[in-house]
Amino acid sequence: MGEIVIKSISFLARKPGMTREAFLDHWLNVHAPMWPTIPGLRGYVVNTIAQDHSRADVAGLGMAPFDGVAQLWYDDLEARAHAGASAEGRAWHADGGTIIGGIRTFVTEEQHVLPLAGPRPPIKALSIIQRRPDHSSEQFQRYWRDVHGPMAKEVPEVRGFTLSGIVEEQFRHDIEPLPMDGPVDGFAESWVDSLDARARMVASPESRTWFADGATFLGKVKTVVLAERVLLPPPR
Repeated sequence: MGEIVIKSISFLARKPGMTREAFLDHWLNVHAPMWPTIPGLRGYVVNTIAQDHSRADVAGLGMAPFDGVAQLWYDDLEARAHAGASAEGRAWHADGGTIIGGIRTFVTEEQHVLPLAGPRPPIKALSIIQRRPDHSSEQFQRYWRDVHGPMAKEVPEVRGFTLSGIVEEQFRHDIEPLPMDGPVDGFAESWVDSLDARARMVASPESRTWFADGATFLGKVKTVVLAERVLLPPPR
């Protein structure tokens, strides 16, 4: 585990009738720059979608379209709650409500299986994971973290790999929840240097072995390839 273990992951969809370009312009150039006012914030990364990836060997997780993913780090749940209750946090949330039409937010604990070394690569894959129905949560978590996760260390081109288990899901009274298939069990993130590097990674024998192992215990998965914009580097 790294120093900071609490990370929230929010999937954001623009308001109906708003263009994606208008949403991204406000989110990236007006809303995101408000982060220095937020007390206790220890890391902030915004992500735009570069590719939508599907697997032939694992069912796709149904989810309404979204326009971006926001990730925020705090020391603990208390610090996160304090930030949200502050005047600055309320103003930030209110501004988000002017452009966000649907949201899904998960508070997670982060496990760095393959810690990033050096500057963060600009491209990462984020997988939203639901376990197979014949696996208990305990079975899934144990295999995912102790067996499957460490296999990332053998896969070429992977610069970093993180697993995030869900602590709780949070909802907003002023924004509709983004539709999603059932409960999910966690998130996996893998970093690469470029889209070409990811293509080479996916085609490698090591990756094929890794993916085949995943198919033995994953029920449904949705994977998006994201372009990161790091506004406040998360502690390592």
